[in-house]
Amino acid sequence: MTNMDFLINYVNPEVKYETTPADYISVDLVHDYLIWTKGDAIVKDLMTHEPTSSELNAAATVIDESLAVIVALCLLMDYSHDIGGAYYTHKVLGMGENKQYVYCFSFDDDTATEPQLEAWDSALHTTILKNVLGLGTAIDSMVKAVCTTNTLPGSDWAGAPLAGASNVLLLNDGNGALVSAADLYSNLKIKIPAAYATPAVETFILTVRYTYA
Repeated sequence: MTNMDFLINYVNPEVKYETTPADYISVDLVHDYLIWTKGDAIVKDLMTHEPTSSELNAAATVIDESLAVIVALCLLMDYSHDIGGAYYTHKVLGMGENKQYVYCFSFDDDTATEPQLEAWDSALHTTILKNVLGLGTAIDSMVKAVCTTNTLPGSDWAGAPLAGASNVLLLNDGNGALVSAADLYSNLKIKIPAAYATPAVETFILTVRYTYA
């Protein structure tokens, strides 16, 4: 059985996990979650409590009538809050920027298929009907992803829309299944189109799909 650990960089997104593991937090896939937000004086890095729904609503990104908006901040809600003392949130360093080592997918053995990153409405993995995932049209997904396993994403990178089974991100740069243990990387951002008609607070599921021998 090949296991995967999902980690976020909260110290220096120019340093890989293999070099400095302490720069990364392992995400508890049962309890932890990611928050994309504009942020404010309350919803921020190093919160000392879990943000409430009303606090998240108050810190929501404002839709621009003339320009697309990239959601400014991604926080890890660290349920165990055992890194940095009593802090519940940690800023994901390098999110949406020209940084390579932001989201890490660490595999402890080989795989039979290339790991791929997907986005869905829920853990049922059947629909992409939410606004953020394009209202059923994968190409319109606001979730943009780029593989950074082997290179920087580039300045002002666009990324590919992530939604459902048709629009996925190959995490090994299209080089196929893993032949041994490996760390794969991506960068992600949420880009809201200009004058988007429907304000919404939504949750969605990120999934890494792979098989092993």
